[in-house]
Amino acid sequence: MKSMKILFAGGGTAGHINPALAVAGTIREKEPGAQILYVGAKGGTEERLVPQCGYTFRSITIAGFQRKLNWKNLKRNVQNVAHLFTSTQEAKRIIQEFKPDVCMGTGGYVSGPVLKEAQRLGFKTAIHEQNAYPGVTTKMLAPKADRVMLAMPEAEKYLKCGKKPIITGNPVRGEL
Repeated sequence: MKSMKILFAGGGTAGHINPALAVAGTIREKEPGAQILYVGAKGGTEERLVPQCGYTFRSITIAGFQRKLNWKNLKRNVQNVAHLFTSTQEAKRIIQEFKPDVCMGTGGYVSGPVLKEAQRLGFKTAIHEQNAYPGVTTKMLAPKADRVMLAMPEAEKYLKCGKKPIITGNPVRGEL
């Protein structure tokens, strides 16, 4: 029997990482043979947290855009545009090698190129939004996601979803 393969993408803050780890932990309990791969940002908090929890981790080079405009941030944003192109290619390579049954994003800028590329390649995608006001990445991915899960029902009014979202609450890791 083929084992289930799930790719998680999310990061930047523990608020994006911990829900993914909670879901991964539940999957691991119920399907011990499931293969779980976590994709995060190179140098991000997830690069340390995910392997500590025993999951395979791959990174892509990406950073968030700075909204406060000054010369330093303008330079970073130009650099980040270049990272969008390279991160998409890195994500494509990881997805094609792993061949997941589903890709789940939990927010943060890293989940954008990973899930967008998974959608483009025809892989099933699911996203989870932890906040009452969805982030930019969630808004971008929701219309083509196979499943949108929300921690709070208020978030739905800010999204254009292809299918009716499911209210799940915020997943919490058992050890927490």
